[in-house]
Amino acid sequence: MGLSHIREHRGHRPGLGNPHLWIVVVLFTFLTIWHFTELLVGVPILGDISLPAFLELSRHSIERFLYLALILYAGWTLGTMGGAVLWLSSGVAMLLRTFLVSPQLRDALLESLASLAIAALAIILMATYQQNKQQRHKLEEARRDAELSRKRYEELFNNASDAIWVHDLEGIITLANEACERLTGYPVSQLAGRNVREFLTEEAVALARQVRERLLKGDVMEHRYEQRLTKEDGSEAIMNVSTRLIVSNGQPQAFQNMARDVTAERRLQDNLQFYLREVLQAQEEERKRLARELHDDTSQQILLLTHKVDNLASRAESYLPEELRDELARLYEISQHTYQGVKHYAQALRPRILDDLGLVSAIKWLAQEASDFSGVEIEVTTETVPPLPPETQLVLFRIVQEALNNVQRHSRATRASVALKCHEDKIAVTITDNGDGFELPGQLSEFARRGKLGLTGMEERVRLIGGKVEVNSKTGKGTTVFVTAPVRLHDLDGD
Repeated sequence: MGLSHIREHRGHRPGLGNPHLWIVVVLFTFLTIWHFTELLVGVPILGDISLPAFLELSRHSIERFLYLALILYAGWTLGTMGGAVLWLSSGVAMLLRTFLVSPQLRDALLESLASLAIAALAIILMATYQQNKQQRHKLEEARRDAELSRKRYEELFNNASDAIWVHDLEGIITLANEACERLTGYPVSQLAGRNVREFLTEEAVALARQVRERLLKGDVMEHRYEQRLTKEDGSEAIMNVSTRLIVSNGQPQAFQNMARDVTAERRLQDNLQFYLREVLQAQEEERKRLARELHDDTSQQILLLTHKVDNLASRAESYLPEELRDELARLYEISQHTYQGVKHYAQALRPRILDDLGLVSAIKWLAQEASDFSGVEIEVTTETVPPLPPETQLVLFRIVQEALNNVQRHSRATRASVALKCHEDKIAVTITDNGDGFELPGQLSEFARRGKLGLTGMEERVRLIGGKVEVNSKTGKGTTVFVTAPVRLHDLDGD
């Protein structure tokens, strides 16, 4: 209720500061005294004519008429409650006068009851009038509020940065905002009445149909989905869309769509992913080159040096001093150790077993090497793995390699496990250890700001093949790295 309405009805509150209350009290007191005495009765107002005689009414009729008038006045000025209180007080006064003083009981009682009935009806009518008046005022305020809300909604709708449009169950656009013009290239006036299928490719229409069926079944689209449309100039726009079903009286009526143009962002993301893929590919090629040179050149030279030292020590055993022979023996041991180290580094850079025997054999070899080097017991369990693209094999191998390196360097674990499983068109790799664990940040990308690039590198690598990586860890409860990736690279289409 507005301030004007409060001011309008402020006089109806029977507070002590209300002058109408004191007027009613004084008049009721005077009238009641008059009702029970002969005061003022017979007083001439026009010569010898008294008031009852002038009005040609009995004294009781005048009194009851005055009570009725006073009740109406109280009801109008003090509200329903004030009128009801005065009606009750007047009724008590008139009935007492009727039963205690009036010589004609029946006539006086009928007149009193008639007066009270008329007064009650008048109060009810006034209360109804006031209630209707308040109701009309509330309806008017509600209408004004609705009109204001409608104007505000229209302003927000038209000025929204995201494109918003409504289309019926058949796909006919009934409402669109100005951002739709920027998104599609068509003026808003040309969008109304057109079918959304006109702007979508066949794949986009199929996706829109799936969304429509889900919403009509009662499902809720909690997340935005990606959709593509053809603009007025023939170019393609990529949108992030959220859609909800508009229901009226329990029946679906239309669909409201809110879309954000992410064409530039998506192209930038695609360019970054392409650049990252090229960088990682170049890195792997360089690893392969270095591994090949270490294996075919450096390690062979060290192996030749080892044989020469061994031959020299064998031939010189008869004529060289014992100290020199011992020194040659130590040189032989150093060269052997160096040779094994170079072989290990070459295998770590790019194990040939990955190219020759595949992912499963490479992971088993990697686990054995890590177990021999660190003393951590590592168990490998695998299922039959279908043929994988070389890129997928390499990414999964690198993730397992990074995870086992973390187990060796940081976890202080005594046991670890690697499990490979296939789920329909997905392959899953789980690496678990019983080490110290750590507290995870909100996102894996936060590790990069801390200078810990291993887990961030896992996420970037697996994203290139359309996979996901999850890390679960708690202090004192070990760490689990869970990776999923599509079995076929063409599963990435549209991602």
